Amino acid sequence: MVQTNVVNNLFVSAYAWACEQLYHDYAWSYDWVSWGVSAGAWDVWRRLALEAASGRILELGFGTGELILAARRAQQSIVGLDRSPQMHAVAQRKLHGAGLDTPLVQGNALALPFATGTFDTIVATFPAGYIVAPAALAECARVLATNGCLVIVGIWIVPQLAGHGFGLPLLYRAPGDAELARFVARIDAAGFATHLAWRRSKWADVAVVCARRVSAHDTQQQP
Repeated sequence: MVQTNVVNNLFVSAYAWACEQLYHDYAWSYDWVSWGVSAGAWDVWRRLALEAASGRILELGFGTGELILAARRAQQSIVGLDRSPQMHAVAQRKLHGAGLDTPLVQGNALALPFATGTFDTIVATFPAGYIVAPAALAECARVLATNGCLVIVGIWIVPQLAGHGFGLPLLYRAPGDAELARFVARIDAAGFATHLAWRRSKWADVAVVCARRVSAHDTQQQP
């Protein structure tokens, strides 16, 4: 059992390292890799976030800028934030090539460089663990208007085959009841009311989390 845990930990560490490299030094290959691991469904899954978004939108971790391009083409108001200079370069090239001009900010979700109440929706697709860090959630609550929403897409994805769901280690799975309860409790503790829905898209069920920012009065009224 100890040896199995060591192997699993090494595997998880190697996966995390590979993701970090993909997001920085190999940012140029991100679109190809994401297309490959999703059998072409990545962009369709990602766009589920825009279906739940309205008003002034902030995208956390915009990556190669594909969701920003989709939002702009749909005439939605959007600002992007990402900490990777390599991803900024890729996204800027795409926007310039499409003749679009959208504010892209280099920064960290743990200290958002925006005024209180600036946005109506924050979207994050396929996010890393930072998205449920207390500091990140507090910042999201701060920059959202009251009743604004934090939309998280792709934190869990369950492939479907002949009507049955199955998991693939590190890539695709559903949360257990206890894990889901902890996830929702952590978001709600930051001043949100959280709802999770499963959306069938392409060959998988995709988790779409919509967390509505509640006012201090609403929080006090909760049992």
